[in-house]
Amino acid sequence: MKHVKAWLARALGAPGSVSFRSFRGIVEEAGRWHDRTAGLTDAELVRSALRELATGGGGTSIAPTAKLLAVLSAAAERSLGQRAFDEQLLACCALLAGHCVELDTGEGKTLVGALAAAGFALAGRRVHVLSVNDYLAQRDAEWMSPLLAVLGLRVGWVGQLTPTADRRQAYLCDVVYASVSEVGYDVLRDRFATTDADRVRPALDVAIVDEADAVMIDEALSPLVLAGSSPDAPEDFALADALVRDLEPGTDFAVDADRATVTLTDAGLDRLEARLGGVNLYEEPHSDTLTRINLALHAHVLIERDVDYLVVDGGIKLINTTRGRLAHQQRWPDGLHAAIEAKEQLEVSSAGVILDTLTVHDLLRRCETLVGMSGTVIAVAEELAEFYELTSGRVDRRLPNRRVDEPQRVFTNDRERTDAAAREVRDRHRTGQPVLVGTQSVAASDEFAALLARLGVPARVLNARNDEDEAAVIARAGEFGAVTISTQMSGRGTDIRLGGLDERDHARVAATGGLAVVQIGRYPSGRLDAQLRGRAGRQGDPGCSVTFVSTQDELVQANAPAHLLEKTRRKGTRLDQAALGRIVDTAQRIAEGIRRDRHRDTWDFTRAIVRQRDTVLARREEVMDAADPPIELTERIAAELENLTAAASAALVSELTRSVTLWCLDEQWRDHLANLSEIRDGIHLRALAGVKPRDEFHRIALREFAGFFTAAFDRAAGIVRGVTADQLGRGIGALGLRRPSATWTYMMSDNPLGSPLDRAGSQMGRWMRSRVYRIE
Repeated sequence: MKHVKAWLARALGAPGSVSFRSFRGIVEEAGRWHDRTAGLTDAELVRSALRELATGGGGTSIAPTAKLLAVLSAAAERSLGQRAFDEQLLACCALLAGHCVELDTGEGKTLVGALAAAGFALAGRRVHVLSVNDYLAQRDAEWMSPLLAVLGLRVGWVGQLTPTADRRQAYLCDVVYASVSEVGYDVLRDRFATTDADRVRPALDVAIVDEADAVMIDEALSPLVLAGSSPDAPEDFALADALVRDLEPGTDFAVDADRATVTLTDAGLDRLEARLGGVNLYEEPHSDTLTRINLALHAHVLIERDVDYLVVDGGIKLINTTRGRLAHQQRWPDGLHAAIEAKEQLEVSSAGVILDTLTVHDLLRRCETLVGMSGTVIAVAEELAEFYELTSGRVDRRLPNRRVDEPQRVFTNDRERTDAAAREVRDRHRTGQPVLVGTQSVAASDEFAALLARLGVPARVLNARNDEDEAAVIARAGEFGAVTISTQMSGRGTDIRLGGLDERDHARVAATGGLAVVQIGRYPSGRLDAQLRGRAGRQGDPGCSVTFVSTQDELVQANAPAHLLEKTRRKGTRLDQAALGRIVDTAQRIAEGIRRDRHRDTWDFTRAIVRQRDTVLARREEVMDAADPPIELTERIAAELENLTAAASAALVSELTRSVTLWCLDEQWRDHLANLSEIRDGIHLRALAGVKPRDEFHRIALREFAGFFTAAFDRAAGIVRGVTADQLGRGIGALGLRRPSATWTYMMSDNPLGSPLDRAGSQMGRWMRSRVYRIE
C-alpha cells in the first residue's frame, strides 16, 4: 500500500513526491568509474571534472554525470578519507539537478552539500552553503575545505564576529559557508554603503541550504531587521521599573489568556497615579512616563530570564528559541530592550532606529539557483513548492532504521510529568544506556539537570549558556552511561556516535539498546520532534525514543481549543492516554497551521515593500555611480550648484551632492518603512469593515509611496541650498547630517494579522511611536 500511495503521489505531481530513481544508473556507473581515478593526480582529477562539466547541462542546474560523481567521490576519499555512499551520491545528483532532498539525520548531509557545492563551483558558479548558525558554518567550512582544495576551489566562511575586510575576502571565494542571517545582514548593510569599496558583496548565485526546513520555512517568519544607533540619550527607566516591581498580579494588572499582552487595571492605574503625586498619566505631560511604565511592566511580566534571554558579562543576550542559541548583536525594539536592562539593574542603552528589513524568504528568492536538504523536507514540501517553486523528494537510509519510538506518555500535571521523565532517565542510566534529554528552554534544561543530580544522575547540559562547547558535549553523548540535556537539537549538526567519537566502545553501548532520546514536552512543529528522535538510530544503530508531555505545556495551553482545555480541566486523570494524546496532537497541528498561515501572510504583506525597495535601490545605485550631481538636483538648484562649483571644484560639488542625496534617500526610506509598519500594525482592523487586509495594505502602500522621490530630492535640494563653500570636502557631518555609528539587528517576528507575540510588540511599538517619537 505504501508503494501504491507513493506511485499515485508521483503520478499526480504531489509536493515531495519527486523520485530520484533516474539517478541510480548514474550513481552505479560512477562506482565503476571510481577505480579509474586512482592513478590520476589532483590536477588531472580537476581537469577530468571540468571536461565533464563542459559537455554537461546548462542553465541554473547541472546535469550530473557518472564521471563527475566519480571525480567528486575520489576527491572526498583522498582528502577526507571518506568515500561517498551511493545514497550520498544520489542526493548530490538531486541537488545538482535543482531539487530539495530529504536525507535522515546521520546520513552525511555535510558531505553531500560539499560535493554538490564542488560540482556547482567547478562549473564556474559562486556557491553559498547556508546553515542556521555560525557554529555549523565554521565547522563545515573547516571540515570540508580539504575536499574543495583538492579540486582547486577556494573556501571561506562568514560568522557574526567576522570583520568587514575578512567578509569581503570570504565572499570572493568559490564556496562560502555562512549562516543565512549573516548573508542577509550583509545584503542589508551593503544597501546603505556610500561607496562601492564599503560593500562586502555576497554573491546571490547558488545557495545550498542545510536544514532547509528550518531556514526556508521557520526562519522565513522572522524578518532580518537592520537598526542603527540613535543620537538620543538612553531612556530613564529607573522610576518606571521601581513602580512596577510592587504591583500585584490580578489586582494591579492583568495578563491575557495567551500571555501576549499585559495591561494595567483601573486599580493599578489609580495606585500608580497616587504614588506619583496624584497626576493623570493619560495627560500629555505624563505620557512618556506611562510609556515607560508599560514597557517596564511588559519586561517584568512577559519576558522571562533564562527563557527569553540571559544576563552575560553585564549585558542582555537574547536567546533565539528556534535555534536554542544566543543571538549575538540582537536587541528587542521600541524601548523594550532598555526596559529589560533596567529590570536586571544594568546600564540602560539607547534606543535604535530601524534602517531596513529583509525577509529570509526574499533573500533566498534572489538567488539564481536555490536547493536544500534536511532530515524533514517532505513535511514542508508543499510550502517549498508554494513559496520557492522547489520540487523535493526523499533519499532513503543506507541501512534499515532500528530505532523504536515508544508511545508518548501524557500527564495532566507538569510536576508529575517531569518526575516521571527523571525516573525514566535514572533507570536507563543505571543500565549504562546513553540518554539524550530534549527540553524546551534554558531554564527547563537547568532545572532538569538539578533534578537528576538529586537522583544521583550526573548530566552534561547543552544550552545557550554554553553552546560554544557544543561539539565536545555532543561528541560524548553516545558514551556508555552518558546523560546529556539539550535545548533545541535542530541545527546542532554533530552526529552522536555510539561508544564516543571514535566508537571504540560501540558494541557495549549498542548492547544496552543504543542511544535513548527522552523528550520533555512537544515542540510547536512535529518536524522538530522528528529531528530530536532522529538523533537515535544513526546509520543502522539501535536506539529508542520516548516523549513525556503535559497538558499544562505552553504548546497545549496556547493552541488547544477551549473545549479541549475545559475537558482536561474537568476530567483530568480520568482521560485515558489515547484521549490525552489526541488533545496534544491537535494542539500541535493547530500550531503548525498557524505557522503556515503566518508564512503566507508574511509573503503577501511584504510584496509591496519589496517592489518599492527595489525601485529605491535602483535609483540609489544610479546616484552612487554617477560622476555628476543628480539631474533632480540640477533642475531644482542649478544656480546654487554653479556658485559652489565656481567657489571650489566640480569634483567636490559632485561628492557633496552624492552624499547628501544618498542620505536623503535612506532617511526617506526609513521614514516610509516606519509609516508602513504603523499601518500594518492596525491593518487587521480593516477586516471588521469587510475589506481584505492584504489588498487594503497594498493599496495604502502604493498611495504612501507616491511622491517618495519628490520628497527625497526636495529635502536634498534644501540641504545643498544652505551649503557654504568652506563646508565642501568636509563630509556630511559638517552639515549636521549623521549616519548611524553602529548597527545591530532586532529580534522580532513578522505576523501582519497579529499573533500573540506580534500584538505585544506592536502595542509597545505604538506607545513608543506615539508618545516618544511623535510620529503616529
